[in-house]
Amino acid sequence: MRKCSVNLIDTYKAINERYYAKRKRHEEEKAAAASQTGSSESKSRRGTINNGWDDANYDYIVKAGERFNDRFVIGSVIGKGSFGLVVKAQDPQRSETVAIKIIKSKRPFLLQAQTEIKLLEFLREKDPADQACVVRLLDHFLFRGHQCLTFEMLSYNLYDLLRHTNFKGVSLNLVRKFGKQILKALCFLQLPDVAIIHCDLKPENILLRHPKRSAIKLIDFGSSCRDGQTVYSYIQSRFYRSPEVLLGCSYSCAIDMWSLGCILVEMHTGEPLFSGQDEADQIVKIYELLGTPPAHMIQAGTKGLKHFRKSDDTSAYVLRHPRNCKPRSLNDVLGVETGGPDGRRLGEPGHSVTDYLKLKDLIMKMLKYDPAERICPFDAISHTFFGITESAEVQTEAPGAAVSGAARSSSSGSGQPPPGRARSR
Repeated sequence: MRKCSVNLIDTYKAINERYYAKRKRHEEEKAAAASQTGSSESKSRRGTINNGWDDANYDYIVKAGERFNDRFVIGSVIGKGSFGLVVKAQDPQRSETVAIKIIKSKRPFLLQAQTEIKLLEFLREKDPADQACVVRLLDHFLFRGHQCLTFEMLSYNLYDLLRHTNFKGVSLNLVRKFGKQILKALCFLQLPDVAIIHCDLKPENILLRHPKRSAIKLIDFGSSCRDGQTVYSYIQSRFYRSPEVLLGCSYSCAIDMWSLGCILVEMHTGEPLFSGQDEADQIVKIYELLGTPPAHMIQAGTKGLKHFRKSDDTSAYVLRHPRNCKPRSLNDVLGVETGGPDGRRLGEPGHSVTDYLKLKDLIMKMLKYDPAERICPFDAISHTFFGITESAEVQTEAPGAAVSGAARSSSSGSGQPPPGRARSR
């Protein structure tokens, strides 16, 4: 009776300690057995995939010091994504460091790589002087069943740069310099004799050329296609996915401009403008800032009526699943009249109300629902926000190291994003 009353807590504590100690021993024994089984299975599978050159995911098993194509001396893995791996390598013929993108040996990935190679070769041909701020394909070859693409070595991506600021964002001056260069790349891609949609514009796919300079290059054309020859409906990373893609409408080069509008805001605030947990939530996030999409887009899209319905009171469309919408304004997001995001830029030179109003005007033109009304890169690059900029080669205060011009969003190698910043498609 005493143990069940006066000493009740001590009794429970003793019971719990014995119980959890026994359960822990059981789990450890179970894990050890599974590990031994898994190890033997892994070895068995490894020996049967691509003559033992690949792991269970069809990725090449990289060995430092190995020579690819009787030329490239392999270093370390610097990136990994759904496509395969990116490794750092030395090219003795050119006496330079390069990045090699090693595509998985599975057939669908190899076929997609052929499309990417053709696009990159085409872009290199159209930009012989390397002035378009687009990554350059140096070489490509097959090695042990893997398609390999060799790129120039670049530095950190813009997401890494944001991480370096503790997600507080960079100055408007730096946003201006990045934005103008990205627009230069989009102007090039939208030339009538080029006409390529990037389809995955995001901070992770924009890389610094040098760790302490603001010159950038656009990378990763693995999802890209020719304008007018679109094939896939599931494109663009979710946070940067345009309304026409979300609603299932036809799309064009204008989807890249939408992505850029989201990127410019994020580079200054440090947080994604639209951070939906899934497609439905992404539409809600956009609705909170911009209201209802045009009726013709809802009606034309294959997914329009999945997310919107006609109001019972009027003929207007409303969200089918509001999910506790909280209307917000770009004024508040940017902190136009309050010294920038959370007032962090109050009194800082180059961050006046006038500067913010110019940025807001540009962003609103980039984030037009209707792609036909969205500003084109040729007009955007002349917007008053950019004014007269200095040389692109300015200090970024980014940490110093090089990463691949081929690495994707999951391959920055700088650790995982903090809670609330998960990067997903």
